[in-house]
Amino acid sequence: MRLALVCAAIAVVSYGFTLTVISDTFFWFAIPGVLGLLTAVIIATHAVLNRPPGKDAPRVQLTRYAVIVLVSVALVAVPLLADVRYLYPFVGIGMMTFLVASRLLIEQRRGA
Repeated sequence: MRLALVCAAIAVVSYGFTLTVISDTFFWFAIPGVLGLLTAVIIATHAVLNRPPGKDAPRVQLTRYAVIVLVSVALVAVPLLADVRYLYPFVGIGMMTFLVASRLLIEQRRGA
């Protein structure tokens, strides 16, 4: 629970930094904002996929992966469908979430 709160705080602050890309003078703050969002995604995805699965290990891992894929699809689709430029950083974050989750799942399946 504590990790989730820390990741959420990092994500909110980082998203605030990415919104400075619209500014003419403070657009440099968007770079650490995007890096912070990517870091939060990597940590959160790693934490979700590496939790102890219980007795049905492969099924639980695939269910968690499916949920992460659905979230990443929503992160990509909603900003593009709504056409709100303040949400565009989530397109890259959604794609990165999918790539990180896929890589972690492949490594777990290879190791099992």
